[in-house]
Amino acid sequence: MKKGFTLLELMVIIGIIGIMTGVGLVSLSPAKKHYALKSAQDEVTAAIKLAQSYALQGKMPSSGDIACAYGFYLVNDSTYQIFYYKKNTTDGSCGTTENKVEENTLKNAVTAHSPQSRVYFMIPSGQMNLNYSVYFDYAGVNTTSNVIVDSGGLVTEN
Repeated sequence: MKKGFTLLELMVIIGIIGIMTGVGLVSLSPAKKHYALKSAQDEVTAAIKLAQSYALQGKMPSSGDIACAYGFYLVNDSTYQIFYYKKNTTDGSCGTTENKVEENTLKNAVTAHSPQSRVYFMIPSGQMNLNYSVYFDYAGVNTTSNVIVDSGGLVTEN
């Protein structure tokens, strides 16, 4: 008597493995969306906090300019920039032209948008003059994930 599996038994096992794999892949989709949104949210939060930190430290740009404020803004729905405003040496006022410190792109099909164009922090106090929010989308699906900066400069994620 020979021992082994029949062709039918092997096909049933392969079918069961295929079904389990399909279910597993479908259940990973929400986790991928959550990870992509959380990653983008953390990235933007870190960039805003970096701009705030530069202002609190009174960091001077490597270009030799005198900065009076550091800020963050969304160049478009997937690119953001950290910038500084140059101090006018003649009258001490703060300029309004953004001078790029660094520019980065969001990854994983995440896009961002904000009702306000920019948030900036004054040197040396780190004070800002408005509330600021960034909202995120994943592959065109709206979500409630956002980054909020209140008028006191506190950066939080929701």
